[in-house]
Amino acid sequence: MVKKLKSIKKSRVISIASVSSIAVGILLIVLGMTYYKYQISELGITDTTQYQEYKYHYALISEEEDAEFWEAIYQGALEKGKEEDAYIERFGKNLSISYSLEDLMKIAIASKVDGIILEPNGEERINELVNVADAAGIPVVTVLKDTYQIANVSQYHNETNPSKRISFVDINSYSQGQAYGKQVAEIIDEGKSNVVVLMNDDEKDSSQNVIYTNILEMIDSHKATVRAVKINTQSAFSSEEDIRRIIMDKDSPPEILVCLTSKDTLSACQAVRDYNKVGQIDIIGYYYSDIILRAIEKNIVHSTMTTDANLMGVYSVEALAEYRKNNKVNDYYSVGITVINKENVDQYIKDSTTEEVDEE
Repeated sequence: MVKKLKSIKKSRVISIASVSSIAVGILLIVLGMTYYKYQISELGITDTTQYQEYKYHYALISEEEDAEFWEAIYQGALEKGKEEDAYIERFGKNLSISYSLEDLMKIAIASKVDGIILEPNGEERINELVNVADAAGIPVVTVLKDTYQIANVSQYHNETNPSKRISFVDINSYSQGQAYGKQVAEIIDEGKSNVVVLMNDDEKDSSQNVIYTNILEMIDSHKATVRAVKINTQSAFSSEEDIRRIIMDKDSPPEILVCLTSKDTLSACQAVRDYNKVGQIDIIGYYYSDIILRAIEKNIVHSTMTTDANLMGVYSVEALAEYRKNNKVNDYYSVGITVINKENVDQYIKDSTTEEVDEE
């Protein structure tokens, strides 16, 4: 009997020890999870176990030659997408394999997304894939560059096989050319006359020709030599080399360098610094970043043309949402141009600093 009681007591002790161990284990897990979530919140990292379900899925597709500009477009689209219950995915971003624009379009169509926001590259095959998407019930909005339309609708025209994209979001090239021209004229009035306009080597991109023509018109009454120089856009390295070569041209060195992309603006800033050309060459740039704003402040860049890239993203999602609801939408959305120069750069720097503090 005594032996049996000892056995029962021993079993109870083991049971209590087991339950205690489990309780301690659970407590440690709970405490660990609490500490983990605290650390995550302190670091500002989103808990990956939380996710948001959306009703619609839109693909944003671009070759992203101007990465900073497209990041701003994406952020605008992302915020507007939340309002429209739509998830915006940057197709091809952060992948180990690099896909062509054509492949990304095919993937988006095969994925049966609810809409596509696209920067075309001028290839006929992309035009065809837009029509394939349309046939599959997937509306396409083009941004910055258009697919081919009939001549009286768009500067990107093709009478035999017009694209069935639903809308085009763009910067007004005419206004952009005039804004550039006005800035060039200001520098010419200060005594400089040799103007070089950097243009990409994509012959199908007619928007840059509109800008160039308007620059010429704006400075027609001024005594200046203006020439367009095509640079190789196949890689960042090749375009940087072309810009450096232009800046170091001994026969006809530029006094005014007009850049039509933020990438070229940054490359020109760096080259002017590297070769001690600050003050000799005035840069008129495109878009802005902290580097470009500081370059204006230090008189490395005369001025830069900017537009609300976020708004372009907003308009793109807005167009898809409008089409989904009403089966019709505006054919064209235009975003205006703003000039940043020595007079207003301080405000942009202040705003940029405020945004950084808010993000922290």
